[in-house]
Amino acid sequence: MGIFKEYDIRGIYPEEIDEAKAYELGKAIGSYFPEESIFLGYDNRKGSIAIKDYVAKGLAEAGKEVVDIGMVPVTVLAFATLKEHTPGVCITASHNPAKYTGLLLYKDGVTIMPKDVEQVYLRSKTNAANKGEIEKKDYTASYLDFITKGLSPLKLSIGVDTMGGATHALAKQVFERIGISAVMLRKQPDADFYNKTPEPNKANAAELAELVKSEGLDFGVQFDGDGDRVAFVDDQGNFVDAMGMAMLYIKHLGLRNVAATVACSRKLEIFANVTYTKVGRPHIERLMSTGKFDLGIETSMHVYFGRYFPFSDGLLGAILMAKALQNAGKSMSELVKELPKTYFGEFSIPFDSEELRNRKLEEIKKAASAYGTLDFTDGVKIMSGDGFVLIRKSNTEPLLRVYYEGEDEAELRQLEGLARKLTS
Repeated sequence: MGIFKEYDIRGIYPEEIDEAKAYELGKAIGSYFPEESIFLGYDNRKGSIAIKDYVAKGLAEAGKEVVDIGMVPVTVLAFATLKEHTPGVCITASHNPAKYTGLLLYKDGVTIMPKDVEQVYLRSKTNAANKGEIEKKDYTASYLDFITKGLSPLKLSIGVDTMGGATHALAKQVFERIGISAVMLRKQPDADFYNKTPEPNKANAAELAELVKSEGLDFGVQFDGDGDRVAFVDDQGNFVDAMGMAMLYIKHLGLRNVAATVACSRKLEIFANVTYTKVGRPHIERLMSTGKFDLGIETSMHVYFGRYFPFSDGLLGAILMAKALQNAGKSMSELVKELPKTYFGEFSIPFDSEELRNRKLEEIKKAASAYGTLDFTDGVKIMSGDGFVLIRKSNTEPLLRVYYEGEDEAELRQLEGLARKLTS
């Protein structure tokens, strides 16, 4: 699918994105944005560090005043663009394996789709303006002030797994400034993410769960490589999935209006007014930027808080989970037990090409009408009884993603059978 993905520019370093290509990408991005200045941040991947100066050089040679805010979580870069109403580029590959690098584009805290930049890049139609300057500036202090403003001391002890990623330098200090004692699972940042794919999920959280249990901590928190995803384990070491996480926020922070992707559980509707949108970060961000939503949620562990930002923020998510626990006055495991049980499954189907994948999805849409009410917001969603089957295209790979939810175990198995029948 090339390095220009749906939401970012991404590839393996140096095979797909090297220093020379990074320079050309910098020039194309600088030429695309009309503003005089642009923010630049980067994560701690080997590839990101290797190409950062070349991206900066390309931006400057496109006439931009480049504000280098250093090695930061992507959330700090997004915060800077929101605060200053200025575009920004973060060199990161998010939750992807360590061999990847990439570029995420933001303006006013919202993701800029790279498709128009791709056209500039392919035409090599870059500005011939006077060369801009590159200056360094810190935005971490104002970011930390903002996400902790007005919070009373939260007297909790937590385990923290940064997976060696970009949140490592900030995590302990942000928790300690609001009275949380943080026990770090990883002692140092690591460009290889301790030989893991830096994605918050149940498998990756096993070590964190053991730390929480052995140290008797209130909960554990895990971040992805660039800090915009977050996951939790409770005080008993149990992994809390994205829907459980969302329900805890809604119930114990008093949130009412929720933006959720169509892959999310319908159980959210028990607690809040839910508006559904396509899967993917930019779709939630655009809803959050309207100011009408308290919370945004994706099954991929992205969580958004409308009072603060349109973008997903893992550190903020951890702070507000601590606040939710303090508000409730109970342990996280007790709060999780009070939630309705969800019965949810998913799987993916690979194809040799996008063309074959797209053709199959069209066949499925035609066949699906026999099985329930249909929603075409993103692929096809079949509403059946109290559950659903969702079949949609991946935005990053030639896959069909399949999600299904039932009211109980029997309905879950029935809907899984329907999903596999439709996709066979």
